Formats: sequence, structure tokens, C-alpha cells
Amino acid sequence: MQKKIYLTAKWQALLTILALSIPAVRYLFVNGFFGVSDDLHIGWLFEMDRVIKMLQFPPRFVPDLSFGFGYPLFTFVYPLPFYIAEIFHLIGFSLVNSVKLVFGLSIPFSMFFMYKLLKNYLTEELSLAGAVLYIYAPYRALEIFVRGTIGEIVAFVFFPLIILSFIKLTESNFSKKWIGIAGVSTAALILSHNIMAYMFIPFLIIFVIARIVWISKEKKEAILNTFKGLFLGLLSSIYFWFPAISESGLMHYSTVFNFYDHFPALKQFITPYWGYGASVPGNYDTMSFYMGLVGLIVVILGFGVFLSKIKKFSKNEKIFVGWGVFVFSLSVFMMNFRSVYLWRTLPLLPYFQFPWRFIAMTTLVSPLFLIGFSKFPSKLMKIISLIIIFLAILLNFNYFKTSEYLGRMDDYYIDRFIPVPVASEAYKKTSEEYLRLPVNNEIRPNENYPRAFTDDNSVNIEIRETNALNAKIVTHSDNEFILNYNKYYYPGFIAKIDGELVEITPGRPFGQISFVVPGGSHIVDVVYRESPNRLIFDLVSLVTISYSIFLILRKNK
Repeated sequence: MQKKIYLTAKWQALLTILALSIPAVRYLFVNGFFGVSDDLHIGWLFEMDRVIKMLQFPPRFVPDLSFGFGYPLFTFVYPLPFYIAEIFHLIGFSLVNSVKLVFGLSIPFSMFFMYKLLKNYLTEELSLAGAVLYIYAPYRALEIFVRGTIGEIVAFVFFPLIILSFIKLTESNFSKKWIGIAGVSTAALILSHNIMAYMFIPFLIIFVIARIVWISKEKKEAILNTFKGLFLGLLSSIYFWFPAISESGLMHYSTVFNFYDHFPALKQFITPYWGYGASVPGNYDTMSFYMGLVGLIVVILGFGVFLSKIKKFSKNEKIFVGWGVFVFSLSVFMMNFRSVYLWRTLPLLPYFQFPWRFIAMTTLVSPLFLIGFSKFPSKLMKIISLIIIFLAILLNFNYFKTSEYLGRMDDYYIDRFIPVPVASEAYKKTSEEYLRLPVNNEIRPNENYPRAFTDDNSVNIEIRETNALNAKIVTHSDNEFILNYNKYYYPGFIAKIDGELVEITPGRPFGQISFVVPGGSHIVDVVYRESPNRLIFDLVSLVTISYSIFLILRKNK
């Protein structure tokens, strides 16, 4: 009988979370896609689908971008959201609906994990209120319906799960499955959005250190298990982040946006402005950086009540709130232009591009301040919870809507972002400035070229394309010549002449693959495959993620 009651309560919580998610996702049910800044993700999903169907896994170099010269897109761009979307696409959903499904599912999943995190500190009602506050923050609406940034949306799912797993790892008598959960969730965050992971993990480490110092009774074991969780997370995702770092030197150093231009004013953080425009230099932005009235009230009142009753709180609760204050305060500072010295000094920080991205951290920790209300009488806590849920949805749900009904389907985005076989006028206007081209590229291509060519008109070549990356080329010439293969020179490509490997070099002016072919008749093969170094990291990640899943699924003794 007790088990039945437990399952009923569990399912009630899940159904409540699903019901409370509906106002946030209702506009995802409109036909087609809507206007967002990052609608290029539809094109990127098309490219992932292309290479997966070519049996390239993990996907790295895509064939069609940059006027068909290809691009090592998923060497540098977070792949997990596209893996998830590709699953939906493979079972029959359109590209547009697959992306919208990822957006939509991020809402209840992130609400559920925040609810589970807060249940360690709060009552059922306050935990649910905190989960609702986490979802109905204006920044979450901005991510979906203004920016359309699929990676950051998915990252919000894993923040609370990671915190929860490391809380468990620093407690006594924890289940070993939490080592596996810590590894999987940390890897998932890195693969969801590398910038968000870089932003969050230092805060996480500070929180874990504080718990080990002041909470853990068995400190050596807590340190060891924390290390295991982080180590598994880093190794499970090493196939992505290590090549992304080590191969960054193969690309031109540049960013599309300069962080100096995107410091919001403090008043923008607390002013209820909403817009569907862009972030621009100065305080003339036509997009919102508003935290939300309910979130502000919870942070201010929650912290105030916490200080007034601080003796009633346990050391565990004090550390959690103190960490929340630290993260919130530092994040606000990092969004302010007075932090510019840190932006110039800390490694890789300019790649954040937008200082206002730290709103993600204030959104994450705002529900933690509900701990301040946890010492109130039970009836009062229930009333406070209902008020927070009601106001958070009432005041913010209207942000969770599209700016206009565009109804655009797959064909529109393929025409706009995929320049193969022929670049459309819409594609030519995109300019692909977001792509950092290889260092050997001198000029960005501006038209389509044949797969292979030579400057010697006396050479006869016959191109037989195996797939969008690979080709077999039959050549005949009385003299040796240079064959240009119009894919960017990048690790993974190899060329063979009559079955023998030959040296390839970057050609001019595009940095295309070039190599010398001797006179006579020859069969030339150009193939893209996973490089030996990357194969090692692929294997490490596969073994580690398998071990993490084993820890989660096995029965603990």
C-alpha cells in the first residue's frame, strides 16, 4: 500500500510539471518555424543528417557549407542538441519540427530536475514553485522565441541535475549511481553548449569545495567521488572538447561579436522591457535582458528573510544560499562594463561574446533563495508557493510566444543555408560570417565550384562523386600536374593515387586540398575519415560513457 501511494505522488508531481509547462510551450505547436536569430540551426541539423547517413560518426566535417567547400562544423559546435533533433528527424519528423521538439522538451525536463534539486532543501510545494520560477524567467523565453539558441536551451536541463549529483557525492552513504549521473550530466552539459559549461563549472567547483570543507564527514571519500564524477564527465566528452581546443589553431582567430559592445546597463536587468530585436552597442538594444519581477522579489525577500532567521538554518542550507548569493552577485558584476578587465584577462572569456549571457546563472540560482521561506509555518509556505507559481506564470507566460507567424518549413531553410548544388540568392546574403575559416584560407568563397579542377587545360579528369565528401577521380595527362579538390584542407582528408597515399597541401586562395598527380593515367581517391588521433578520443569517450551508464543502471549492493 505504501509503495502504491509513493508511485501515485510521484506521478502526480510529473503530471503537474507537464501541465505547468504548457503555457511556456504552447506557441511551439504553431505550423512551421518562426523568426529567431539562430534559425541557421535548421541548416546545421540538415548537415548533421547528411553526414550521419554517410555513416560519419561522430559527425565532424559537414559537406555543404561555405559554397560546398565544407566545414568542420561539429568539431567546434556543440553536438548534443543536434543528436537529439536528429533522432526525431530519423523517425519521421521534419527538420523544423525536430528542432521545435528539442525546444519544447527542454521545458518540462529542466523543470523536473530543478524540482528534484530543490526537494533536498524544501517542501514539495516550495520545490515546485522554484521549478516554475526556473522555467518562467524571461530569459528562458528569450532563448527560445527571440534568439532560438538550441544549445543554451538544452544546457538549462543539466544545470540542476549536475548540482544535485555533486550534492549526493559529498554526502555520506550515497548511492554509487550518482558518480555515473555526475559523469553523464557533466558530459551532456559540455556537449550541449561549451560556453555554458565553461561559465558554470567554475561555480560548481566552488560549491563542491565548500560542501567538502564544511559538510562532508568523510572528506577524503567526498573528494575522491567528486573527482570521479568530474573525471568521468570530462572523459565522456573528450572526443569533442579536446579536438575543439587543440584544432582551434587551425582556424582564423576571430569572433563575429565583440564583447565590448554587449554590456547591458543595470537598469536593463530590472526594467520590464520586451522586444524581438538584437543586442547592439550601447543601451539601445531591442531585445530584453529583464530578470523578471517574481525572480527579483524572491531573491531580495528570500535573502532578507534568510538573514533575519539565519540561526534557524542548517550549515547545509547556509552553504547553498551563500553559494547562490556569490553566483548571483558575480554574474551581475560580469554583465557590467566595470568587469571589462576580467574579460580582457581571463582565457577564452572573449568567446562568450555577450556578457549578458551571465543572466543564465542568475536564472539558475534565483530559486535557491526560496530557502529563506522554508522556516515559515506549513500553511504559509503553501500560500507563498501558490502565489509564486501563479505570478510567475501570469506575469511571464506572454513572453513565451512568437513575434510573428512565419510558417516556414524545411525547404525555406535548406534554400537559405545550404548552397549545394547551387547557392541561392538568399544564401549569398547570409555571408556565413559565423564560420571561422581555416588558417590557409585567404579569400572566402563567393560562388560554387566543381568538386575538382586543374589549371592545366591539357589534363583530362573524370569525377565520380562517392558521396558529398568523397570522390574517385580518373585522370590522364602527359605531364604531372596539381589537382585541386574543393574541400577545405583539414585533418581527416586523405588522397590516394592508384591506391598509394600521397601528400596533400592547402591550395590557394581558398585553402582547398591540393596534391601533385604524375603524368599518365591514374585513379585518384579523396576520402574523409576520422583521423587516428581523434579515433583514440572517440574510443576513450565511448568506454567512459558506457562505464558511467553501467554505474547508473547496476544494482547497488
